[in-house]
Amino acid sequence: MKHFYTAALAVLLTTAVTAQGLLPIANKTANQRRLESFDTPTQVDREVIWSHDCNVDSCDSWTFDNGASIVGSPWEDIDLNFECSTDGPAGPYNQWAGGTGDGSAASAMNSTTSSNGLLLIDSDLFGQDANYDAAWIENSWVQTANSIDCSTLDYVSISLETRYRCWDNGASDDSEKCLIEISRDGVNWPDIETFAEIDGTVDYGDGELIASRWEVFPGYGTGDGSDNPSLLEFDITSAAGGQEQIWVRFRWAGTWGYSWEIDDIQIYETPANDLRIDNYVSYTDYFTTGVYEAGVFAAGQLSELQAAAKVYNVGYLDQEGSTLALDVNGNDAGASDPVTIAYQTNDTLRVTYDMAEVTAYEVTYNLSATNEDENPDNNTATQSFEVSNLHYGRDNGTMTGAFPAEGTDDFIALAPYDIFEDVTVYAIDVAIVAGSEDGTPVIAHLFDGSDENYITEQYGGLFASTAELDLASQYSNDGTEDDVLWYTLVLEEPAQLAAGSVIGAGFEHYGGSSVQIWESQYAYDNTCFVYGPFGSGSAYDWYYTNETPMVRLNLNPDATNTVAVKEVEATNFQLYPLAPNPANASTRLQYRLDQAADVTMEVRDITGKLVAQINRGTQAVGYHSITLDVSDFNAGVYMTTLVVNGARATERLLVD
Repeated sequence: MKHFYTAALAVLLTTAVTAQGLLPIANKTANQRRLESFDTPTQVDREVIWSHDCNVDSCDSWTFDNGASIVGSPWEDIDLNFECSTDGPAGPYNQWAGGTGDGSAASAMNSTTSSNGLLLIDSDLFGQDANYDAAWIENSWVQTANSIDCSTLDYVSISLETRYRCWDNGASDDSEKCLIEISRDGVNWPDIETFAEIDGTVDYGDGELIASRWEVFPGYGTGDGSDNPSLLEFDITSAAGGQEQIWVRFRWAGTWGYSWEIDDIQIYETPANDLRIDNYVSYTDYFTTGVYEAGVFAAGQLSELQAAAKVYNVGYLDQEGSTLALDVNGNDAGASDPVTIAYQTNDTLRVTYDMAEVTAYEVTYNLSATNEDENPDNNTATQSFEVSNLHYGRDNGTMTGAFPAEGTDDFIALAPYDIFEDVTVYAIDVAIVAGSEDGTPVIAHLFDGSDENYITEQYGGLFASTAELDLASQYSNDGTEDDVLWYTLVLEEPAQLAAGSVIGAGFEHYGGSSVQIWESQYAYDNTCFVYGPFGSGSAYDWYYTNETPMVRLNLNPDATNTVAVKEVEATNFQLYPLAPNPANASTRLQYRLDQAADVTMEVRDITGKLVAQINRGTQAVGYHSITLDVSDFNAGVYMTTLVVNGARATERLLVD
């Protein structure tokens, strides 16, 4: 397999940009789970006649072999076989799976029982061993060691959780195959002498040709990859229905590739009526509209959205009247037109709904059909987002992983935003990771997405910046709180953004000291970016990332810079901790003045909105306190700021 990492196209509605590299940053920590936009559906609770969780301790349930067509086959010294593993791929281009490309294994796919093992074939690692200089066809398989009895089932299906990325020798010539094959005697299997004509039938000696092969990822070409994982189901009735014994084989064939992982396999009776919501739900129908799934939309930017869900028919009957009903905040928001979905096919159903009101939104998808569904547990999905007067955020407020893995790296983390209506941006907010070093200089920028150098040069399209601030670590997050404490960097001049523009909000750390920021929900390929030494050989460039950097637009005209520790210490007053904290009725703020000064206390919620202000006027030297009534405050995180002759010091308050 010949690997080339070329510039990847990023379509950002009104403009197109490129980012070198096909995967996010390397150096992902082992415990960072790659998030999908929707939790992949899990196996339903049903009666199965055979299952296997691919536990490495039961690897003797499988036999492994290959059919190399070269002299001395099977291969000698170069090993291309399936294996039982608790790791993901270790090949030199495993960045696509969250690896580092340095020979260490990526994390295994996110299957239900991946922690105890899975079946893996790592063709990329084989290609490296073969020095990418072989011309033969790979042909490797793993199959059940013992037969499976399907005699009681007229209709038989097999399901598996799986992850795969295709290479196809760089030509998208359909040469790479992931296959499920069935044998009735464990000896005769579908022939695979060529790739051009695969009929997948077997004659067991009576002259009848029995369909016995199913392609797992039909139509995949170079660079295509599955979800992590995909839950796939296949009707194998033609070969297995009513049979007292069958053997199951998973076959990989092609001209080098990346890797294929398999786990949590089930064989069961095919239901007659069974729809499920598949692995795509989107409250913006991103793949159709191109509208990012922002966790927080700015008020006035959009008045309605289109939600969508991909629906798959698992039942062997056509599912007539298949309909997606949408519920928004407990209210009926409409339904899709009813359609008929044929067996083992899918369709994407869509509903448009209003979202102009400033509030939190919970969007619930409910799937139904004319016939009653036999497995209704997978017919519902839920997503949520907000509309805010003061923020516009691609993240959903959930801290899922720290970036970069090595905090001393210099980097820019960038979240692009579509501007649908004119808006003014006053500041940029960032979620800083606890443990970042006090006093480290940081800065934030806005980039013009229409600039020809955007995401090609380090500062391509830069048009606005904040002043440098020295980081104050008490305004950081350890990832355990439900509410994020945002670090605010005010732009030197407010940015007037025109409708139809695309801009990138970027946070920059110069390196040396350790600084990390939080990442949030899954981002589709080429929709979020990082700059830094994250390529092969620590090459500096722009790379796309599938984790959303927590870098937001702040639309609050009263936004103020987060004050650094050394600024507080340089003033002539001392601030003491709030008590009690957390509070549910009142709390007291104590402070000491070293000289007479004008004193004001401000209280802001996590959006930056001013919720209380107490002006004490000019106060004398000495100790003072302010009691704050919080009985009418909503539960959550607030920032209480003491302003003394213009100098500011802030304490974090939790109201429960």
